[in-house]
Amino acid sequence: MFGTLDFISPDKELNEGFRWAKEYALSLAHHGEDRIGKWYEAALPDREGFCIRDMCHQAFGAHALGLESHTKNMMMRFAQSISESKDFCCFWEMDRYYGIYHDDYYSDEKFWYNLPANFDLLQGCYEMYKLTGDRTFIDSEDFLHFYRLTVNHYIKKWDVDGDGIPEGSGTVRGIPSYEENEGRDAAQMIDLLAAEAKAMDAYAEILELRGESGAAYKAWARSLYEEIDRRWDETEQRYYFFKLRDGTLAHAKNPGAEYLLHFDAITDERKLAVTLEKFHEQCKENVSAEVGSYLSKIFYKYGLPEYGEYWLRRFTSPDLYRREYPEVSYGCIDAFVFGMMGVKYHLDTKTITAEPMLPAGISTASLTGLPVYGKLADVVVKDGKVSITYR
Repeated sequence: MFGTLDFISPDKELNEGFRWAKEYALSLAHHGEDRIGKWYEAALPDREGFCIRDMCHQAFGAHALGLESHTKNMMMRFAQSISESKDFCCFWEMDRYYGIYHDDYYSDEKFWYNLPANFDLLQGCYEMYKLTGDRTFIDSEDFLHFYRLTVNHYIKKWDVDGDGIPEGSGTVRGIPSYEENEGRDAAQMIDLLAAEAKAMDAYAEILELRGESGAAYKAWARSLYEEIDRRWDETEQRYYFFKLRDGTLAHAKNPGAEYLLHFDAITDERKLAVTLEKFHEQCKENVSAEVGSYLSKIFYKYGLPEYGEYWLRRFTSPDLYRREYPEVSYGCIDAFVFGMMGVKYHLDTKTITAEPMLPAGISTASLTGLPVYGKLADVVVKDGKVSITYR
């Protein structure tokens, strides 16, 4: 059951933007006719494949569209691909034929890999468990094997200086960031720390769900958040993005805050407020489709609906450059559901709540056909009051 989701409001532009995002995202989904199984495009257009970063980001929008089985299959394929011969990396990108995209992979000694990927996949699996209640993410030996190797062997293999944080290789086989255009030869970039911290928190929760103690991993996560906080430059009022190989810290040309915000890695409220305000203005000047696809959800998440609405309208606009990039449509669905309509899932009761942040002047809207733990939910806002029904 997919594609039941709908959104209606008095705002024609928003309605049309939602309709485009839904129809385009669903056009990129494949329902089991290929060797890889169920999947949706999550890479550069026309590659007929999916990569870890894009897929983990698109998973929330995909869930709202009823594609949860597609996401589970894709995550499982990546988890199964981890190997010692690749230094405990997974494949970065896979295609519909259950193959590896050969511009990214030539052999186990020569391939493209962004080091945050293992951590992103681990925490993404946990997020999908919370949205679906599917114990496969908690109990499957394929997933557990991937989690254990990631929090142990993967980190040890890539951690050159013994501080518990991987270091980059200086080549594309081990880029220490999701930033691909600047600083590849740095030892670390700050989004790697953010992804690792989020993954350690997630793994701790997975252990607790399995009746084991996650205390050591929660402590590990706290130490990483503290390290991120220490990388704040009070003079520049921003975080140092790079840690160079001599141990010095340096700034990037690009703002670089999207992943700190996406992974909830900023723990100081003052620094968070400064980062959000500066980031919005910096991105208005120049932002890629990839980074921009995160922005609306980020600003809604942090209680800045004016900025969230700005980026949602900008990224559903027919005039947007590279609007065909899959992350854009899935990211917009994510922002409509979990941002503007403020939906939150509660696995303990298998229900949702909603705290909408509608645009100024709009007090009525409806989000219908949202998959919720095997049911469909309708969220209706009328004169500012929210009602939720299940069917």
